[in-house]
Amino acid sequence: MIKKFMLMATMFCLLASLAVVGPAEAKTIKIGCLLTTTGDLGPMGTRMANAAKLAIDQINAQGGLLGKDVELILENDNCEPAKGLERIKKLIDVNGVKVIVGPMISGSSFSAGPYASRKRVPMITPSATAAKLSKQRWTKWFFRTCLRDDLQAKVLSDVIMEKGFTRLATFVLDNTYGQGLEIALVDLLKQAGWKGKHVASVRYDQTKKDYLTQLQQIKSSNPDVIFASTYCDDGIIVFRQALDLGLDKIPWLGCDGNYGSGLFKEAKSAEFMEKAFLAGTRSAGGLTKTYDTFAAAYKSKYGEAPEVYCDTTYDAVWAVAKAIKKAGKYDGKAIRDAMETLEFEGASGPIAFNDTCDRASGTFELWKVEKQSAAKYGYKNVRIKLVTIK
Repeated sequence: MIKKFMLMATMFCLLASLAVVGPAEAKTIKIGCLLTTTGDLGPMGTRMANAAKLAIDQINAQGGLLGKDVELILENDNCEPAKGLERIKKLIDVNGVKVIVGPMISGSSFSAGPYASRKRVPMITPSATAAKLSKQRWTKWFFRTCLRDDLQAKVLSDVIMEKGFTRLATFVLDNTYGQGLEIALVDLLKQAGWKGKHVASVRYDQTKKDYLTQLQQIKSSNPDVIFASTYCDDGIIVFRQALDLGLDKIPWLGCDGNYGSGLFKEAKSAEFMEKAFLAGTRSAGGLTKTYDTFAAAYKSKYGEAPEVYCDTTYDAVWAVAKAIKKAGKYDGKAIRDAMETLEFEGASGPIAFNDTCDRASGTFELWKVEKQSAAKYGYKNVRIKLVTIK
C-alpha cells in the first residue's frame, strides 16, 4: 500500500508540473504554402515557390514576426484538386498553420476552400483566377493577389473586337481554369454585340499528351482566330502538333497559363508561338520601382528573372506577414480580419482587397513571342490597362 501511494503521489506531481508548464510554445511563425511544383505547371510553380522563399528570407532578415523567425511550409498538389485538399488538411491539422499562401490552381482552391474556412484558416492565392471563387460561401476566408479570369477574358474580347475577327475557335483545358476562360470570353463577346460566330469549342484532357484529333477539329472549323488556354508541358505538345498541321497560318490568342520560358524548351513549340501568337494576356508587374527591386533580388538569388505570378506570390507572403503584424497574434480569425483592411505597394502593384476579398485593382499586359537569336526565344510585354474590380 505504501509503494502504491508513493507511485500515485509521484504521478500526481508529474501531472501537476505539466499543467503548470503547458505545451511547448512554437519556436517559429508558420506560414503554409500550397503550390504546384511538379506536373504540367511544375516550371511555373517552382519559380513561384522561389519567390515565396525570397519573401520569407527578407522578412526574417528584418527581424521576423512577433519576435520569432518565420517558417515556410511548402506543399505540392501536383495540379490535382483532390491532392490539394489533402495537402491543405496536412498543413492545418498536422503542421498547425493558421494561414496559407495558395492554392496555386483554381481546382485546389475549390476543393480546399470549404475545409480551410471551417477551420478558420485564411488562404491567399497568387494565381487561382476562376471568377466563380468570388461567389462561394467561404469567400471571406479566401483572398487573392491575382486578377480574375473574367477580367483577363475582357482584354482578349477587346482584341477580337478591335481586329474584326468573326470566326472564333477555342482550344482549352478541360478544367475549371480552361472552361472558365472560354465561357467568360464568349459571354463578353456577346455582351459587346459581337457579330461573329464561335465555330468550334474543344476542351482537352491534359493527361492524354496527343491532341492531333482535336486540333484537326479546330482546323476543319475554318476559324480566323483561335484562343488557347494551356499549361506548360501539355502546351508544348499542343503547339508542336499545331505547327505540324499548319495552324501557324491562323492568328492565335493566349493567356497567363501559356506564358513562361518552359514552353520554349522544345524548338517546334517556340517556333509556333513566335509565328502564330498575335497576343496573349498576363497579369503585369507593378508600376513603381517596387517591382524592379523585387526582380533584382530574385535574379540575384536564383540566377534568372522572375516569371508570371512570381510577383503575386511574393506579395501574398508579404500580405500575410503584414496581416500577422497588424493582428498582433498568430490566430487565423485575427489574421483574416487584418487582411481585409491591408493596403500596401507590392511588387505587382497596389495591394488591397474588396468586399469579396478579391484584389481591388491590377494591371494586365499583352505579350508576344520574339525570336532573340538562332535558338533563343523570349517575350515582349506591352502594358495595356489598369483594371478595377467591381
